[in-house]
Formats: sequence, C-alpha cells, structure tokens
Amino acid sequence: MNQLTRRRWIFAPITSWQARRLSRMTGIDHDAAWIKLRTTTHPEESVYARRLLPEERDPSA
Repeated sequence: MNQLTRRRWIFAPITSWQARRLSRMTGIDHDAAWIKLRTTTHPEESVYARRLLPEERDPSA
C-alpha cells in the first residue's frame, strides 16, 4: 500500500471502502475507482481529479 492510498484510508475511509468494493467488482484500478467515486460524491473536487487521472493527461506535455 503506497503512501497516497494510506492517506486516503485515513482522511476518507468511506470513499476508500466504496472504491475498494468498486475495484473488486469491476476490475478497475483502486485509484481510478477512488477518483471516480470522489468526484461523483463531491463534484467540486473534479478540478483536482483532472490532474490525477492518467487517461486525461496530455501526452505532448
């Protein structure tokens, strides 16, 4: 478990638990599931999530 995952479990345990369930059920990465759930429940944080999602990064940057 990396440091970011530990911090998420401490500061947002419900979101982390839901992300773990989602990643087990769908097979997506835990971090991607966490970001998806967090932006669904807290839409104001979508600005920060854009920086974290690898598929939305510009490859030329």
